[in-house]
Parts: sequence; C-alpha cells; structure tokens
Amino acid sequence: MTLGGMNFWIILLIVVLGIYLLTVLSVYLKAKTALTEMSMGATSKRRANPSEKLLLALAAVILFVIGFKALATDGGGTYNYIMFATLPYVCIAVFLIGSIYRYVNKGFKVSSLSSQFLETRQLFWGSQPFHWGILVLFFGHLLAFLVPSAVIAWNGTPMRLMILEISSFVFGLSALFGLVVLIRRRLASKRLQVVSNTMDMVVYAILLLQIVSGLGVAFFDRWGSSWFASSLTPYLRSVFALDPQIEAVSAMPWEVQLHIVSAFLIIGLIPFTRFMHFLVAPIDYIWRSYQLVIWNYNNKRIRNSRSYFPGHKSKNH
Repeated sequence: MTLGGMNFWIILLIVVLGIYLLTVLSVYLKAKTALTEMSMGATSKRRANPSEKLLLALAAVILFVIGFKALATDGGGTYNYIMFATLPYVCIAVFLIGSIYRYVNKGFKVSSLSSQFLETRQLFWGSQPFHWGILVLFFGHLLAFLVPSAVIAWNGTPMRLMILEISSFVFGLSALFGLVVLIRRRLASKRLQVVSNTMDMVVYAILLLQIVSGLGVAFFDRWGSSWFASSLTPYLRSVFALDPQIEAVSAMPWEVQLHIVSAFLIIGLIPFTRFMHFLVAPIDYIWRSYQLVIWNYNNKRIRNSRSYFPGHKSKNH
C-alpha cells in the first residue's frame, strides 16, 4: 500500500514513534513533578515548569512538520482532500461552536488574563512589535482576499512589488521578534509562571510555526502577494462558497501548504486559548462618550503622598 510512491507503513511508523516519544516525555515530566512535590512536602506543591511544557509543544510541532512534509511530498489526492477540503470546515466548525459555548457558559473567563501589572517593560517591547506586525500582515492578507485585482495591479510595477514584499517581510520579522520577547518574558518571570497554563505554551508553539513558515515562504517562494491574489484567493473563496477548489493549492510547495494548514489550526484553537479575547475587544470605546471623573480631594497631594491610606476616610461600613 503506497501513497504516491512512499510506503504508507513507513509514514505510520514515524508518526507512532513520535507519539510514543512524546508520551514517554510527558510521563517523565509528570513523574518528575510528582517526585519533586513529594520531596517538598504535601504543603508545598510545585507547578509544572512552563519551559518543559514549551519544549513538549515545540517537539510536537516539529514532529507535525516532519510528518506533514512527508505527506505533502508523496501524499497524493487523499492527503490534499483532507487538508484543504475537510480540515478548513472542521476548524471553522470548532471555532464557531466552541466560541459560542464558551461565551455563553463561561463568559467571565473570556479574557487575555492581562499580566501588565506583573511585568511591564518586556511586555511593551514584546507586545508592540508583535501586535503591529500581526495586524499589518493580517490586513495585508485580507486586502489580497477582498480585492485581488488591486493587488495584482499594484504589483505590475517592479518597484512597487519590491516595496510591498520587503515591507511585508519586515513586519513578519517584527512579529517574530515580539513573540520571542514575549516567550522569554513568560519563561523568565516567576510571577508570570503562576498565571501561565499549558495552552499558553501550545499557542506560542503554533504562532512560531505560523510566523516562521510565513517568513520561509516569503524568502524562498518569492512574490507571494501576487500568487496569493491569483491562486490562493480563488481557493479561499471557494471554501466559503462551500465548493472547495483545491487544484491550485495542491500544486503549491509544501511550505506554502504548511503555512495554510497552520492558519486553519490557529482558527480551530481559538475557543481553547486566550485568542478568545479579541472576539470581545472593547470596540465600543471608539464611539463611547467621554467619562467625567470628579475628584473630591486634592489629586496632586494624593499622588505625592507616601501614606498607605491617603484622602478622606471611607464612610462605608
């Protein structure tokens, strides 16, 4: 039994061995944590090290990339149908159902769990380049999806094409730099480790995969803005039209396919991660009227005071 020339059982063996190694590593980490808790006593529990969770998530991503490349190279029609005609709908369905369920049943937990009060300096240098890079790239992709003819017309002049490609690559590097700073901040601060969970590390690993694969596509498969508008836009529109046309995307290099699939996976992960916070962003602040704050004491004296309880004594009982 073969898949386009590669033995099916070899691919299956690689996947099984990878899952086995990840399982062994997971059991080892849990046993290590249990032994540490026993040595520290019942009253002092050790939280799992976020660095270990991140390494485990990165190992899973690397295994996924290896298996994906093997299947993308020799997978054939079945692989293409699953990845580009089935997976998008699975991820979108999980996103819609999961988001609605979480918002209705766990609405008060829909938050990014801001850690700004725990550490600010590195947050600024990580959050700013990351968010600006992601936002510019997102709207760039959205523009190529909505008005592909305008993008192709813009790229008709070589200088304008170079400006678009270079600026997109720079914003991709900005997003990568910001993400690395945020990961370092999360792993280096013990305060932040207290409010971190396993899905945070999964998010970091998936985002690294998405950004690095996008930079790889931009560097090795040039002029992505043009072929995105001409080839990927018709495919994405066919997905939304419930009639996926996968011929063009099936013929693309495996790294481009990896970038597409990882984007779908991020959509499917949204209900289970802090990604949910952008669905409840306070957009109404843009048109909301200003709030009037009336001070009933000398605000300058309060700000300069060294007392723990400045101002008037509370009358609440």
